[in-house]
Amino acid sequence: MIELDRTETGFGYLVQAYKIGGPFMHWITLFGLLAMAVAVWKIIAVFSKKQVDLKLVGLIKISASLALATGFLSQLVGIVQALEAIKAAADVSPQIVMTGAIVSFYAPVWGLFVFIFCMIIYAAVRELIKSKRPENNKQ
Repeated sequence: MIELDRTETGFGYLVQAYKIGGPFMHWITLFGLLAMAVAVWKIIAVFSKKQVDLKLVGLIKISASLALATGFLSQLVGIVQALEAIKAAADVSPQIVMTGAIVSFYAPVWGLFVFIFCMIIYAAVRELIKSKRPENNKQ
């Protein structure tokens, strides 16, 4: 049975939850990393080259949305697989059903965290770029 080690806390607990969450967790993480890469690239461009355009900043928002959607897709796929397994089995204990239900929430929660983080980063980068535009600095 899939279950988190209750004695583990902190980072070890998160790593266990990440592994149990399934392969969709990797996709969600990749979307978050893509958003971070675009954000860092745009921030460096603003401060080093004095380049102030909003090109590709929308990728941060798209990555955030895809992370959230992937999390919910993962939950639906997991629930369908669990229902098929329950249908195939003659007798299933409620404990097994509840454990599966709990596991089905790991990816959507991770997707929601990535979404919130990316949207905060998106708003900050967008405002930074808008404040550095030449037309905003005229007085």
